[in-house]
Amino acid sequence: MTIRNQILRLPLIICVALACAGGLSHADFLTEARDRVAYGEHESAIAYFEKHIQAATPSAAVYFEFGQALAKIGKQAEAALAFRRALILDPRFHPAEAALRDANAQLGHTSPSRNWRTAVTNRIPLDELALGGAAAFWLGAFLLLIALLSVKSRRALLPASIILCVVGLGALALIWLVDPRVTEVCDAMVLSTNGAVVYKTPSEDSSQKITTLSQGSIVKILTQRGRWCHGELPGGQRSWFLEEGATPVIPSP
Repeated sequence: MTIRNQILRLPLIICVALACAGGLSHADFLTEARDRVAYGEHESAIAYFEKHIQAATPSAAVYFEFGQALAKIGKQAEAALAFRRALILDPRFHPAEAALRDANAQLGHTSPSRNWRTAVTNRIPLDELALGGAAAFWLGAFLLLIALLSVKSRRALLPASIILCVVGLGALALIWLVDPRVTEVCDAMVLSTNGAVVYKTPSEDSSQKITTLSQGSIVKILTQRGRWCHGELPGGQRSWFLEEGATPVIPSP
């Protein structure tokens, strides 16, 4: 191989090496975090869990392990947030559900009660439901098109195509109603040990203060105006609070 060809290949080799190194670092961070947990070094393990979460797409299991490490050093609010994120990725991850219940109890909060949404998510895998619903809808749409174009097959295909479209749309609508990746997209958790001060108006005037939300409280952010968030509090009341007082339950990509 000539020197010229070697020089031309050098940028490609560097890019491949960097990509491989970056991929390995994700696994290395997680391995190091788990090793430190195994030796009881939970505080130092947290830093490696955070690096892994920032560098890669975390799984429900990783968030669960992260939450366990946080709970071990007394960071119950951060642990509760990690357990919530685990359940958003996998609503049927029952160990995370039990851990969230324990963390909320430590913070003085009650965990959300089970309802029809949680009953659905606990029984049906959401990704498979979404895939099946989309497949049924597009198959129904294809058969409907054939039925409309062909008079001979219309009587046979039209009922089946309509049923498939309705079933597919119904499955997708159900996903929209129950999937925590959709239903909790506006939720945020108060992580500050001092809580979050709630005001009647977007002003830090003490005369406008209503209450202070305790650490671990969940709020639903409805609108934002600069640093101010207008949201729904745990009791259903709508008021204003500063955005730095609450951390989104679903992290930004």
